[in-house]
Amino acid sequence: MIGVVLASSALSVFYDFLRWVPSHILAVFGVLALAATVCTVWLTPARLARPVVWLLANLFFKIRIIGADNIPKKGGALIVANHVSYADGVLIGCATHRFIRFLMWQPLYETKWLNPFCRLFYAIPIPTRSPKESLRALRNARTELERGMLVAIFPEGEITRTSHMRPFERGVEVITRGLDSTPVVPIYLDGLWGHALSLKGGRPFASRLRLRHEVTVHIGEPITANVDAEHLYQRVFELGRQAALSRGESQSKVTLSASSHKSGS
Repeated sequence: MIGVVLASSALSVFYDFLRWVPSHILAVFGVLALAATVCTVWLTPARLARPVVWLLANLFFKIRIIGADNIPKKGGALIVANHVSYADGVLIGCATHRFIRFLMWQPLYETKWLNPFCRLFYAIPIPTRSPKESLRALRNARTELERGMLVAIFPEGEITRTSHMRPFERGVEVITRGLDSTPVVPIYLDGLWGHALSLKGGRPFASRLRLRHEVTVHIGEPITANVDAEHLYQRVFELGRQAALSRGESQSKVTLSASSHKSGS
């Protein structure tokens, strides 16, 4: 109703008092709307980029999300996931409407084609050559958690080259030390090994790029205690085991369905 009153007042001023013609009024408000849009995009480009990235992700992937409610709707939380491909951050971002800040190893952060996106979405680079700088990056992530933000980290430290999970680094312990009430959400990304953005074959795009590649994001229940690296590794590994069992059951059902169809024919 406030909008209706303001619009009526503006129309009265421009049309009745200033005697502007309708085309001039529309032109002025069109320019103002365009200026406001440009200003918004300039100040918060990530807000515009997120829906675009979401659309592209759903074009290239057929995304299935299990346990989306395990990501808190508000308040700080640390997301811990396995690292299979260059698309991992985008797929995790599709699992929640909230903004996530990702921790990344600096060499990956500085990759020429990836760096603009990392800067756009305020990723936190972790230097690999300076322990002091690495600790500072982890403390920055901790500060974001205290501010009520979602922060995500891939504790393996790099993208897998064998499809198997590597042991988790202890950075997660530095981030969560003393934050006993902050939940840690384990995530397992299933179905990405062999995608063009994985390192199967030793480099990206060694495999063929396919549209609607099936991916499942398994989100486990939040943990608020025993958040040491080994325990988190076991939780993510267990999600991976459940994902493999679920995938096997689905494939068995498809095979049985096809066999029944053949028999019926």
